[in-house]
Amino acid sequence: MKLAFTGHTNIEKAYNVEYSPNVYNHFALENCFKMIQLKILYFKEKFGEVQVISGMARGVDEVAALVAIKHNLNLILAIPHSVDWHKNRKDSGKRLQAIYYNDILNYTKAQVFEVKKNYGEGHIYANFARNAFMVDLADQVVSFKAYDSTGTDHCIAYAKKRHKYHSNIKLFDESW
Repeated sequence: MKLAFTGHTNIEKAYNVEYSPNVYNHFALENCFKMIQLKILYFKEKFGEVQVISGMARGVDEVAALVAIKHNLNLILAIPHSVDWHKNRKDSGKRLQAIYYNDILNYTKAQVFEVKKNYGEGHIYANFARNAFMVDLADQVVSFKAYDSTGTDHCIAYAKKRHKYHSNIKLFDESW
């Protein structure tokens, strides 16, 4: 089972806590991690082997990769444009790559795909091409969407069009 995750880069906004592009708010990170972990473990119990597909952005993509690493799962990294481009870019503070980018890239059970914006039908942005690649590769797509977000909305719509959208993760498990 190949399981792709899409969601917010700013998970802090979902939890209504302070955001910093270079450091996660502990509360937001812990809760997002728990909810993604519950979903991955659900699929693992149901299907046995699970491969996680991460888009390598800060937030949900990164948290899904961290959960996969914690559980020693195979990980597929769909990187928009190229690894070198991300490593060398100077960000304005609004859109940063994953905080643990290099650690995730160095995970021995990770397979890296660089997705150009001309993937598939061709896209204006490499991030949208990456979303399409993830959905095309996945058996199921799970979202973590708590507010309007162009990239997340694009990925969900594409997954629904391909009949691969599974569900949206809640912010909290009611049993906590």
